[in-house]
Amino acid sequence: MIKLLEHTRRPDITFCRNGRIYITARVARLLSLRPGDALNIAVSNGEYLLHAIHLHNAIGRHEAQCFPTKKGRGNNLSANSVRLCRALLNSVGVTADRASYMIGEAFVQDSVTYVPIITLHPL
Repeated sequence: MIKLLEHTRRPDITFCRNGRIYITARVARLLSLRPGDALNIAVSNGEYLLHAIHLHNAIGRHEAQCFPTKKGRGNNLSANSVRLCRALLNSVGVTADRASYMIGEAFVQDSVTYVPIITLHPL
């Protein structure tokens, strides 16, 4: 049997070795991300948890700071952090230049919303 469509769902987040991070509107909505906020990844019990750092009145550029991918249209965001991307890809054993992942159910802990990244099956 041959599958004509390998994947029918768009990945939620993509990490590239050059530091580019692509975030879908679904992830941005779950984390309440706005342009100017930053991303970070926490590791807990071998699970990678994506969370937002809401920067209020921040001056200057911050690592993994989000910006809109298209001006005026859509809620998809991008961010840049070579250290964050390479650390994640190396720790999960991905040797490709890019890996896309789905996310799990969001949860709140200590007033911070975390979203687990499902790293077992990169798309």
